[in-house]
Amino acid sequence: MMSRKNDVAAILKAASEQHKEIKAKYDDALRNKSMDLKIPVKNLMENLRSSLDYMAHDIYEACCKPSRSASAQPDPKNIYFPYAKTEQDFRSHVGAVLPGLQSQSVAVYDLLLSIQPFKCNNTWLYDLCSVLNENKHERLVPQERKETETYSVKGQHGSVTIRRGPGSSVTSKPGAVKTFGVPAQFMGDAIASDPRGGLDHVITRWVSFMFEGTNINVLGLLNKSVATIQEFVDELYKNIS
Repeated sequence: MMSRKNDVAAILKAASEQHKEIKAKYDDALRNKSMDLKIPVKNLMENLRSSLDYMAHDIYEACCKPSRSASAQPDPKNIYFPYAKTEQDFRSHVGAVLPGLQSQSVAVYDLLLSIQPFKCNNTWLYDLCSVLNENKHERLVPQERKETETYSVKGQHGSVTIRRGPGSSVTSKPGAVKTFGVPAQFMGDAIASDPRGGLDHVITRWVSFMFEGTNINVLGLLNKSVATIQEFVDELYKNIS
């Protein structure tokens, strides 16, 4: 088998550099509210997806092809890295693009399974592939700048945090409730408390870019994808090299 391991490493090295540049530009964009990151983000995501598909071909050649060749079965029409929202869909996709994988290598099958959203409780893989599909085949997906504020009251025994802005509707009469034993008043998107109670009041502003029409944080998705794919590479090639 001619492994693509070195190619994957080269792609991920380039992706890592792109990731660093985007993080620096991202901070600038948050400050000046004007920088367009669509193309750099698209390029990074394409490199990440390419690394996944290269690995899928190595998985097929190492784990699936030998038994299929021995029984004169043809190669699949398409080989790509499988991803799915449900385990049923995942099994179907694996059967189509990496036929026989589960019976030939349980370890590799379980490794693929481990990063699926229904297994790891994180949708980064599905989000990466679905957003990239729109970038490649329909248009560059715009990124929207969103600001969120939270209001927190903190004491020795914990904290209470509410989100500020439209839709905040937590209200009470003065002194009707207590926060950690201190008389307080909920005022929609803020909390007042008796100053003698010694509670700390903190306003935190969160600023981020989201893919348009989604709740997917751009930098959060890239951070998770880059880190997890690198971990996946290391584990995969321990099993197929």
